[in-house]
Amino acid sequence: MRVIQISDTHLSEKHQFFRGNNDAITQWLIDQQADLIVHTGDLAMDAAGTMEDIQWALDWLGQFAPEVVVVPGNHDVGDRLDIKPTQPVNDERLAQWRETIGPDYWSLDRGGWRFIGLNAMLFDTGHASEEEQFEWLQRAIATHDPIAVFMHKPLFIEHRDEGPRGYWTVTPEPRKRLLALLDQANVKLIGSGHLHIHREAVMDGINHVWGPAASFVCGDSQEDLGGNRLLGVIEHSFGDKSVQSRFIRPEGLEDLTIEPVQHHIYP
Repeated sequence: MRVIQISDTHLSEKHQFFRGNNDAITQWLIDQQADLIVHTGDLAMDAAGTMEDIQWALDWLGQFAPEVVVVPGNHDVGDRLDIKPTQPVNDERLAQWRETIGPDYWSLDRGGWRFIGLNAMLFDTGHASEEEQFEWLQRAIATHDPIAVFMHKPLFIEHRDEGPRGYWTVTPEPRKRLLALLDQANVKLIGSGHLHIHREAVMDGINHVWGPAASFVCGDSQEDLGGNRLLGVIEHSFGDKSVQSRFIRPEGLEDLTIEPVQHHIYP
């Protein structure tokens, strides 16, 4: 089973700075014969701020023949109050996502695997949906099939017991609780986005794959987190009990940085 993971498209009708990269990725996806496309968040440029961006993203999703499943990112549904006080995760933003795009966390069974999508933006928010997602996940992992998990923010940078990494990762307390659940299951892959960096690291038998962005990379505004700041996609090839992941760079991509236009997009 061939699954394409794409991330951080930052789609917008108003802000077209990265339209060339979006178009190159779009055409490549249309030409593929993948069994499933998984988008690991920041689908839209600023859906947390404007309905126009999420509608533009919905129209974009309609171009693809394979099934497409999406988890939300911080620019889709907001973030923790301490990270983004002007755009916190709240009922309104979650409802907009659910009514327009679909569930913000989900599971589906394909090819002898269980694919689980998590809303990483709920963690450490105290929103009622945070606890509901944890309770749901306890049921979702109750399978003998191998599991692949997809979410926007990675769990950590270097190791599972590290301290808080601010904007970049899930905070330590929900991370600990989430890993305790995943340790009970046959998890083989955790695919994430958010960092606009590609990296793969196997830890405790799980391949943690940072999916590259499909729009822009970060320059001096981002600290050194390791990995490669290159645009692209990830191809996951799922066998009976294992998965192989491969970075692919479609033709026509340009590694544009966010800094020259950041003040226009995210003032």
